[in-house]
Amino acid sequence: MVRVLFALVAAAGVAGNAVADGGAKVEPLTLLENGKIAGCGMMSSSARVIGEVIAFRQGTDTSFAIRARPVSGSSAVTSVRFTTASHDSASLFPASTPIGDGIVETRAVLQGFTGPSFAQELMVMGGRFEIATVDGHTISYDLPRPMPHRVRQAYLNCAGDLFRPEDE
Repeated sequence: MVRVLFALVAAAGVAGNAVADGGAKVEPLTLLENGKIAGCGMMSSSARVIGEVIAFRQGTDTSFAIRARPVSGSSAVTSVRFTTASHDSASLFPASTPIGDGIVETRAVLQGFTGPSFAQELMVMGGRFEIATVDGHTISYDLPRPMPHRVRQAYLNCAGDLFRPEDE
């Protein structure tokens, strides 16, 4: 899969076992596969890790993936947790697993109104990443609330294209 990242950003540095970064800058994320949109979301980073929340089309459903990976030269990532005001990936998603290239992911179809409310809360109220590394650190940082306009706009535009009928 060819990944198109609109931008990478760096936030404040981190140190210690339980590390809290300040708010993180967030950028839109669009994934392409064979020239077509395959996923829509956002990404953010700290000095040591990159976190992503991505929506994928899965038949007529939407699955959400929470991903994390280390930045170059940082400790490997072992797990990722993401929370919004009323949603917690620890209870809604299976445990994180490696998917290759140093990325760990947890992915689930959120049934009923859970998926739309998860996306809405993320865009309006932000969220929090907690990313564990092999050296025993947990790197935590909050996303802005609300998401910057350019992130919301890009996500909504991308998500519309993600579910556009194939014959258009």
